[in-house]
Amino acid sequence: MILQARYVVAVDREPIERGAIRVEEGRIVEVGRSRDVSAAAGCPIVDHGDAVILPGFVNGHTHLELSHFSGRRPAAGGFTQWLSAVAESSLNDVQSESTVQSAVRDGLEQSTRAGVTAIGDITRFPEWTRVVLAGSVVRAVSFGEVVAIGARRGLLEERLAAAASDDGRTERLRIGISPHAPYTLEPQGLKACGETARRKSLPLCIHLAECPAEAEFTLKGSGPLAVFLKRIGVWDEQVPVAGQEPVALVQSAGLLLPATVLAHCNYVSDEGIAAIAESGASVVYCPQTHAAFGHAPHRFRDMLAAGINVCIGTDSLASSPSLSVLDELRVVHRMYPAFAADMLIRMGTLHGAKALGLDGVCGSITPGKAADLCVLPLEAPAWRSGWQAMLEAGAQPTAVYIDGRVCFGN
Repeated sequence: MILQARYVVAVDREPIERGAIRVEEGRIVEVGRSRDVSAAAGCPIVDHGDAVILPGFVNGHTHLELSHFSGRRPAAGGFTQWLSAVAESSLNDVQSESTVQSAVRDGLEQSTRAGVTAIGDITRFPEWTRVVLAGSVVRAVSFGEVVAIGARRGLLEERLAAAASDDGRTERLRIGISPHAPYTLEPQGLKACGETARRKSLPLCIHLAECPAEAEFTLKGSGPLAVFLKRIGVWDEQVPVAGQEPVALVQSAGLLLPATVLAHCNYVSDEGIAAIAESGASVVYCPQTHAAFGHAPHRFRDMLAAGINVCIGTDSLASSPSLSVLDELRVVHRMYPAFAADMLIRMGTLHGAKALGLDGVCGSITPGKAADLCVLPLEAPAWRSGWQAMLEAGAQPTAVYIDGRVCFGN
């Protein structure tokens, strides 16, 4: 078929006015002006009219299994208080296979309606969530979460094996490992995750430099995060003090790799940025979660200038009001109106695909890639501001395609 619209935003080139995309067997085979894109006899043409067709959005970091936490977003008290509240709720709520899978299904539905076609998902329950992800049309990298510190250090081998299990892997579902954070894994646990990832050629995702207390914990073994671990009953006197800043710690543990996704990175020094840039790892900026906690301004612009691949994530509905990457981009645009709108769109599409190792498959409207597309309606005059029109308008997707098939809308 041929898809047409007033504009096609391929991301890897300038927008095409009166653009068209020819799709065969779920793949993009031609992109250009409508008058130039050839069609075989009888080929159906779908004209989306006054709209933009752009690549499906890529959510670089989320926790779909926390979708049932919607409405419990951060209040006064800061990150560690919120972390305690989420941990307490997780303990009090029944975390059964059915409730977890229901949350993932709900999160996937919300994501596709928002134009998201690929996701980097963190899961504490890989054996449950991967069944749902494998049955979904959405492309996903499922990072099995590993938490093993203090009284739970004996769970390292079991949780790492579950995280790295190949069970459930499909063409659309890839497997990864998530050593949760420097305050929930001891240095030997971090190293074990890195060694397993290298041995099995799996990507990694770690929460890093998420709050100021993280550096106090890794440097001194004290502060609010140590109090949090004591509160939930996992701290013991054998927890080692790393004596390093968070970025230096994960670097020494062998986790800074090109296939590593670093979630948040809200508090990173110049030296940390240089180390990340040299490693080739990607950073996921989660704007609405970042704002909800009142963090210091994110250094995503400095990271981009250093050559780091920075993409966009939504975190979870426990900390953000939606699972829409487009909503996140619009928040950033309002905060930094002078920042290049075309780069923002790339951060929400191609950069996310690169972070997840999917840039050969999706993230741009390029011949040979999958026809993972999002249709965003715009009034004709709106395009006078170019790329900014998608960020300044309030329109939501009216159609979403994965492999050339409609998974939402008309």
